[in-house]
Amino acid sequence: MTSEDTQSVTRSSSLALVEITAKTVRKITALKVAPSQQRFVANNATSIAEAYFERGAWFRAIHADDTPVGFVMLFDPSLSGAKPLENGKASDIWLWRYMIAEPFQRHGFGRSCLDLIVEHARSRPGMTDLLASYVPGPGCPRDFYLRYGFTETGRTCAEGSENEISLPL
Repeated sequence: MTSEDTQSVTRSSSLALVEITAKTVRKITALKVAPSQQRFVANNATSIAEAYFERGAWFRAIHADDTPVGFVMLFDPSLSGAKPLENGKASDIWLWRYMIAEPFQRHGFGRSCLDLIVEHARSRPGMTDLLASYVPGPGCPRDFYLRYGFTETGRTCAEGSENEISLPL
């Protein structure tokens, strides 16, 4: 990512969820959150690799105009060959990974892109809830999700290390 990339992105940039290709994968894997946030989300290279082994994974780059600014990955049980998650319902779509790269944070992209993610989730057949989780701790994204409208479910996941949240679709 060049300084030209970061300077060309403004709050008024148009956001889109864009398929990752062989030509763009290196730019997406180079995107990083702030060092203080790294314990809350896997890096994009790991996420993309995992997606290729999970038939229910749906992943996209987040672009502001033509500049990659983030990454999202969902688990969608309605995709061909996907199986509902253990302890999950066939109507649960999961927000598995979501990140806006550090230089592009505080532009309003997090909320605006979450609108696009929710719109996509609502378009999927039979989905009733968008589930997500967060690692608790100082600086975690809990408040961001609760302000958006997610609620705590009282359940944990990832062997008890993450708190589950839900948004009705």
